Amino acid sequence: MNYPERLQKNILQVQQELDKSNNELKQLEEEFANVKLNPYGITSIDFSKRQELSKDITKMEGAIMGLTLALETFRDETGATAE
Repeated sequence: MNYPERLQKNILQVQQELDKSNNELKQLEEEFANVKLNPYGITSIDFSKRQELSKDITKMEGAIMGLTLALETFRDETGATAE
């Protein structure tokens, strides 16, 4: 497996994790919409999980951008064609 293929494989893996986290965040948001904010409803643990997911999503988006930039730079430098 050559360098561009490894980068593409890593981009795909991170994208799959990103999709999974986005679905989980969407599910949390839907649950929050169905629960009234009261002492017995949504807890601070729920909010911290949402916050953690949001941070992870941002990091994964940055990783995808970085990997994509590395792939594009490699192709530009070596004259490789886009696959």
